[in-house]
Amino acid sequence: MLELIRKKAGNSRIVILGFGIEGQSTLRYLLDKGLKNPVVVADKNAQILQNDLIKSNPEIAIISGDDYLAHLKTDDFIIKSPGVALQYARPELKNHSQTSLFLEQFGAQTIGITGTKGKSTTSTMIYRILKEQEKDAVLVGNIGLPAFDFLPKISDETMIVYELSAHQLQCVSHGPHQAILLNLMPEHLDFFGEVDHYYRAKCHIFSSFRSGFFAFANEETITKAPVSIPNPPKITQQTSEGIFLDNTKILGSEELKYLAGKHHINNIVAVIELVLYLNLSLEKALESIRNFKPLPHRQELLGEKHGLRFINDSISTIPQSAIYAVKAFEKIDYLIIGGFDRGIDYTSLVDFLSVSTFRRVYFLGASGERILKALMGRNTRFNFGYSWHPQLQNIKNELLGLTEGTVLLSPAAASYDAFSNFEERGNYFRQIFLELG
Repeated sequence: MLELIRKKAGNSRIVILGFGIEGQSTLRYLLDKGLKNPVVVADKNAQILQNDLIKSNPEIAIISGDDYLAHLKTDDFIIKSPGVALQYARPELKNHSQTSLFLEQFGAQTIGITGTKGKSTTSTMIYRILKEQEKDAVLVGNIGLPAFDFLPKISDETMIVYELSAHQLQCVSHGPHQAILLNLMPEHLDFFGEVDHYYRAKCHIFSSFRSGFFAFANEETITKAPVSIPNPPKITQQTSEGIFLDNTKILGSEELKYLAGKHHINNIVAVIELVLYLNLSLEKALESIRNFKPLPHRQELLGEKHGLRFINDSISTIPQSAIYAVKAFEKIDYLIIGGFDRGIDYTSLVDFLSVSTFRRVYFLGASGERILKALMGRNTRFNFGYSWHPQLQNIKNELLGLTEGTVLLSPAAASYDAFSNFEERGNYFRQIFLELG
């Protein structure tokens, strides 16, 4: 990796654009390698000056403030963090990222997974299958594990499982040699502007596809893609009953001990196809899949107290994920929905709620208000009580006063109006559960 950066950067100054998790990881790597190029950290937030890594390395130049992008130069070697929308503010600037550099160096041994929903669960499932079959493997990427942090652990034999977001894929020109696109649904329109731009970024995962490489996308996803993507023949067959191999059923949703809902089978097909491609033990892989426990904030059953069950699905930021979550469980009594409004089309969710039955639905924030108004515009009788509240924090006491039933947090919206991310929102909901009784 060091030689690749040296070759590409030449004598230019290296600008780390954005100083979140990935930006800090990049700076740690550059400091450790002692490159002679001047290094600059550029971030709108001046609070980065209080970061311990910055404070302990005073030789690092800092650019901050509202006009920080104006100070970048065309000959800078820019390593951009995923959340920085450089393409709109300074489209003339060529930029790289941890992901683009990493895939250029290690694409041949990388299994890349992207999709609007399910990529963290699928990536972790693949990683656990590899480890349980005693493979040298690492899990990196959008799951909160910056790829550069794992460079010391990677050898020529290491299998790299890389969860990839659309933001990370945006400036990628070298894709992984094993690439999985799970699904495409409108998301992150506040960043990408148009759904076509978002879908195109996702499809960059197939940038390096060649004959003999592994690629997976289901038929529905292929029809949504704005560009032509690989569609190799599938080895397995999928029906409403489950997954079949050579006309023999090998897995059904009823066999999943901890994952609730038939929608998981759609993503598990990709996992099994990869297992067969890699010549792993199918029997061992199926056992790993059956016993896979969901990750935090993803249809996570927090537990039961005094007749109350709390289910944390804070990862839900689009209508489809909320619909899947409600369908996954036998009966939801209290549904918490809404949050930051990013302009997503909620028609499918309004249709679903208009014929659903709950004891009460709590609508939150600007998106919750928009969903409720759309429902009320139907002029139909609801099969649930309802109320609107600015934030999740406003219904804490009411939730603590419930006596029985199942409570599902599946917001179908981002968390930024009340929390810094979906994890913080899910942890707040978890704390409410812990305070019961």
